[in-house]
Amino acid sequence: MTSMRGRLTKRLYGMFSLLVGIPALAGAETDQQRFGAHGLALPATFSGTLPCADCPGIEYHLDIWNEDQGYALRRTYLERDHVEDELGRWYVDPVRNALILEGTGNARSEWQITPDQDIRLLDQEGEPIVSDLPYTLVAGPLVPTELRLPVTGLMTYFADAALFTECLSGQRFPIAMEADYLALERAYLDADIEPGAPLIARIDAEISMRAQTEGSDRMTVTVERFHHVTPDAACPDTRSAAGLLNTFWGLTHLDGVEQDQTDGRQEPYVLISEDGTRFSGTMGCNRFMGPLSIAGDSVEFGPVASTMMACPPELAAREAAFAEMLEAAQRVDLMDHSLRLLGETGAEPARFRAVYTRY
Repeated sequence: MTSMRGRLTKRLYGMFSLLVGIPALAGAETDQQRFGAHGLALPATFSGTLPCADCPGIEYHLDIWNEDQGYALRRTYLERDHVEDELGRWYVDPVRNALILEGTGNARSEWQITPDQDIRLLDQEGEPIVSDLPYTLVAGPLVPTELRLPVTGLMTYFADAALFTECLSGQRFPIAMEADYLALERAYLDADIEPGAPLIARIDAEISMRAQTEGSDRMTVTVERFHHVTPDAACPDTRSAAGLLNTFWGLTHLDGVEQDQTDGRQEPYVLISEDGTRFSGTMGCNRFMGPLSIAGDSVEFGPVASTMMACPPELAAREAAFAEMLEAAQRVDLMDHSLRLLGETGAEPARFRAVYTRY
């Protein structure tokens, strides 16, 4: 075992590129809060005590991350010594302004995004619950919850460090080398795979904030029980294709210039209505809207109307340029999760990517 690990460690130093592009570690301090098109500032923790049929209440602790649209949920049933934990991904239905969670154990819940940036539970049909009882979770700073649940994910072993990318949520965690970790490591080293390659594993995990030998504390996986590994398998790619209609299209490039969101304002986006006759959006200050005509890949925006708030001069100039671009656009080019608006000569004045779609 020791010699195998030594040989593997030496070979892994030449394979660091395998880790490039993997999502940042869950709970990383680089996960800066952003104000999204959906109206929420994320990452954040949403908490509250909701009604329970046979107990005093259910305490909800819901962590929602930007990274890969992942979430973690702990429900604690008061006076019942019962806790339910859940990991998964979220998406947004723009028509209903609803946040949908889909996670472990086929879990699913829907929440209305409120003007106060909180979320309110919807019923099983996705309709508002008419009640004076509290069904709202209040937004606050991200304070990651501890979880204990069975998970499936990709283990990657690199230079005596192990990482685990949970399949449903897409979140990546360091693995603590304790409890049943050695059984997992042994199965990884015995598998007939390239050194440093990811390997599907099924484990019972505790996920909690732990101190690291280097850097700040991180959410960390502890292997409470190792079940098995599955060579020649991967996490399923279940992300749905983006449609032109009823999708938040986040602006990535305007006149060839990459757009960023570093000023705390809402991200720039365009949303085309479900019937394809209206559009709306923002560049981060005023809201714009107008009529729309679509025929095949031909499109006609406008005239563009907007609210009249005072904006910083640079942002006001970008808003004006964006409105002109929309009114000059003549065609759309939709591919996977990318949307290009094209002008008369085929030039690309704007490019977008689909955001907050279903996985």
